This record gives sequence, structure tokens and C-alpha cells, in this order.
Amino acid sequence: MIPALYFYRRDKVRRIAGGLIPAQKKVPLSLLEIILLLLAGAGLAQYGNFLMAILQSFINSSAYQESMTRITEGKSLLMMIFWMGIIAPAAEEMIFRWLIYLRLRDWLKMPVAAVISGLIFGIYHGNIVQGIYASILGTAFAWILEMSGNTYSSMLLHMGANIWSLLISEYALDLYSMKYGVQILILIYLILLISVVYCLTHFEKMCSIRKKKRMI
Repeated sequence: MIPALYFYRRDKVRRIAGGLIPAQKKVPLSLLEIILLLLAGAGLAQYGNFLMAILQSFINSSAYQESMTRITEGKSLLMMIFWMGIIAPAAEEMIFRWLIYLRLRDWLKMPVAAVISGLIFGIYHGNIVQGIYASILGTAFAWILEMSGNTYSSMLLHMGANIWSLLISEYALDLYSMKYGVQILILIYLILLISVVYCLTHFEKMCSIRKKKRMI
């Protein structure tokens, strides 16, 4: 993480000197925007998980499930939230968005840079099912990173996605067995979907107010 942060800061100085971004501080995030990003990340993960379930029925790949079993087996939920929900997303965002995406962005238009960085993120995950899922999420993370003008936005999305995946895998069966559990889950899924849609439209609007000026 420290080398990635060093290279990002060096790149930032170069971008400011080259006139690619303004010298002013990054766009701040409000508390409500932080909560929105966490919820939107959870929503992207949940609907990405639905997509993975569909893909697995066609591709018949067990690599993703086997890798998740190896990672999570015998570990406490709190420990997994710390390492997989906080530390891993922070490190991956520094590499894949702060370095790879932003360097691509120096030379390419935003949609192209976002898709390429997303594909690289997908390949990094090592199997086709998780690779498709990660490519889609990686592209969305880069897009919102650009729209928000704040480097921490993609990190919050990624943390929300990973923490939600851990929580839902731990407690989904318990919810199903509860009275009105299915209805509660459906309500949660709707809230997450609304969060994703509102997050995308909100930060697109914020970017339009800035006249789509690149900030990071």
C-alpha cells in the first residue's frame, strides 16, 4: 500500500504540473455521500452476485466457490471484515483505480480507461466467473471515482461491496428461516438497488455542475 500511495502522489504532482487536474484539494464527501457509497457498493455486489449465480449455471465453474472456501474457512467474521472488507479493498483501490485507472485516464477518455482498468481488475481475480463480476464492478468503481472527484469514493464502494458479501453469506440462511425473512430480504434488495441508481445519478449531477472537469 505504501509504494502505491507514493506513486499516486508522484503522479498527482505530475498531473497538476501538466494541467491535467487543478491544484485545489479533491472534492469532499459528505457523511450522507459516504453512507450512499457504502450502500451502493453493497448493491453492486448483491446484483453482481445474482449475475455470478446465473453465469455459474451456464459455465459450470467451481473455481470461485473453491477460492472463497479457502479464504474464509476457519476465520471469524470480524477478522474477515477487517482484512477482506477494509484492508484488501483499500490496497486494491490504490493499485487498480488510483494507479492503473488514473494513469490510463491521463491518455484515454474516461469510458475507455474505466473499461480497460475494469478488465485488468477482472483478469487479476483469476477465474472466468469472478473475472466477469470484478470487471463490471471495477468499471463502475472507476466511473464513480471520476464522477465524484474524490479518490476515496471507489474505496468506500469496494469496502461496501466486500463487507456486504461477507455479511449476506453469513446471515442469508438465518434471514430465510425467519418469519417474514423473505420479505425483509426483498426490501433490502430494493433499498440496495435504489442506492445504486441514486449514487450513479447523484455523482453524475455533481460532475455536470463542475462542467465535467477532471478533479483527480
